[in-house]
Amino acid sequence: MDRDLVCAHGKMVALVASVLQASGVTTTDEFARLLKVFADTVGETDAEQAEILTLWSETVAAMLLPQPKH
Repeated sequence: MDRDLVCAHGKMVALVASVLQASGVTTTDEFARLLKVFADTVGETDAEQAEILTLWSETVAAMLLPQPKH
């Protein structure tokens, strides 16, 4: 796996998540969660693709602002 390429694509996926949130389609949190579910599903047949999708999900989740603790 080309780590730099995977990371660059992950940043692009994060940009798409931001645009979808700004457009009111979904939140970046929900996008990251759904991407992780998709990664888990793909992992049933292809571990390397699942690893890439998980990294992308983590990239999207990392851009989220920390939530205040109650």
